[in-house]
Amino acid sequence: MPSPRPLPVPRPRCRRAGRSARDAGPSRTPVARALTGLLVALALACQGDDQASAGASAEAGSEATSITGGSTSTTTAGETEGTSAGETDTDDGPPPTYCPAIDVSLVLDPEAPIYNAAGLYALAGLFDRLTLETGATVRVLVNAGTEFMFESGCLDPALPMIVWGAGGEVDPDAESALQCVLSAMTHYSSDIDGGDWMFSGLMFPILDLPPWHDPAATGLAILVGEDDDQLGGMYSRPGMTSEAYLRLIGGEDRRRVATFTYGDGDELELFALSFNERSRYVDRHDQLFHDALDAWADQALGACDDFDFVPDLPPAEGCKKIDVLFVIDGSLSMAEEQKALAGADGQPPVFADFTDALLAELTDVEDFHVGVVSTEPLVTRLHTHSLYPETPESPETACGLPEGQRWLVGPSPALAEQFECIGATRSGVDEFSALNGALALHDPENAGFLRDDSLLFVVLLTDEDTQDYVEATMTEIRELYLDAVGGDPLRLIVLAIIGDQGVFEMPRTKCNGPYGAAVPGRRITSIVNSFRDRGHTQDLCAGSMAETFEAILGDVVSACEAINPVP
Repeated sequence: MPSPRPLPVPRPRCRRAGRSARDAGPSRTPVARALTGLLVALALACQGDDQASAGASAEAGSEATSITGGSTSTTTAGETEGTSAGETDTDDGPPPTYCPAIDVSLVLDPEAPIYNAAGLYALAGLFDRLTLETGATVRVLVNAGTEFMFESGCLDPALPMIVWGAGGEVDPDAESALQCVLSAMTHYSSDIDGGDWMFSGLMFPILDLPPWHDPAATGLAILVGEDDDQLGGMYSRPGMTSEAYLRLIGGEDRRRVATFTYGDGDELELFALSFNERSRYVDRHDQLFHDALDAWADQALGACDDFDFVPDLPPAEGCKKIDVLFVIDGSLSMAEEQKALAGADGQPPVFADFTDALLAELTDVEDFHVGVVSTEPLVTRLHTHSLYPETPESPETACGLPEGQRWLVGPSPALAEQFECIGATRSGVDEFSALNGALALHDPENAGFLRDDSLLFVVLLTDEDTQDYVEATMTEIRELYLDAVGGDPLRLIVLAIIGDQGVFEMPRTKCNGPYGAAVPGRRITSIVNSFRDRGHTQDLCAGSMAETFEAILGDVVSACEAINPVP
């Protein structure tokens, strides 16, 4: 174990210019961790692996070495490249304190490919680095993927937490405690689950163990699965889980959390995408666990750096063009919402009033495009006629758009009337809201609607969840939206006006509001949340749509002002 270090001198949590201390030199890892490579090789040799060698096996991290018996040791002295048994790398002095504490939620599927020496080595190495290189108090709460706390028999059942270290010093008993838990995890047994309800395994301890999280800590969520989350119910939603984790652990501050998910599935991936650039998802088919976790270590340390970091943003020129795409549910239950949006039957025209307010705020905007597509599966042409696509296009349903132009151009005196016409969509009960919007941006028949130097504002309006899971994953839909704006999330803002799903502590099943009933848009929420601060949801039942667009006005203005136009 490392030689004793003096406690670090606390540093103010305002960010400093230049590199951090950890950028200035080699990583500090305890001697025991630096020497584990030799032991992995020896363990492999004892199992008769003729391919193992003392140096290479540690890097390869063979997935063959079992720790289920709890006997693998990582504390025998030895050497690895760049670090000898007598070195403790103290040239830089005590580590600086960037954030006061780091709370790690470690959720493990008993079937995940990590229960071997390489997996233990990777986890322990990460926790060592967090302790040594930040000076923070590092606490690790380990659970299986379950709505209950996994009782390993290794830790206090009231708070099954490993205090890995503090003040730049690793607890010498921490690794053996983790090894004990990992060994017990391979014998997980339950009458209700297989230990692979990953989101429940993350959130239930946070809700059930109030002493667990330090409100001043950086939160790291590490979810390691064999495949995807398997609950399949209302809790098994990346949008709901990401919202809850960000709210309860990060205090709604994306700088204070980061996530690492490993497995094989759409939901784990979308969960990781919902936080910040420090978060990562790795498909288990693409990379071995220990390699993936090692690659994420710098990002985990960076989350501590970012705890209260406020970057100096370069000046932005703003946008001169805005392209607004509406995806409007055309089923019969949406009649009242359509009337309110367009201003039919003498109601105030919500969208026309919104554009007036937007232009009053953004005086440099030259013009905007407005396109409408319905939720009819895979019908992605922008509408030029009323009651489309259920009613075929005809002179009687034409909305007065110029020949060959499938969108409105504003500002225009005719905008409110024309929008009322194209916004009156009619479609069936199978609804592809999220996918239709994404595909409409790539449909050749809509070429010219979305411009290279515009802000894209997408509005999804529906009282049902999107049913496009039969055609595309949520991650694929997300990528389609980003591809449409050249991969630049600064050019995109998405608003979903949908039935609210509630929160993890109290999910909702149905709501009633001024426009009638709506069911939760859980899949839509997951997609929208993956756009991070560029994705917004509004409860369709909470109030009028006029209030909804008034609430989003500031976000659209800010998004427009942040754009540097493409030359």
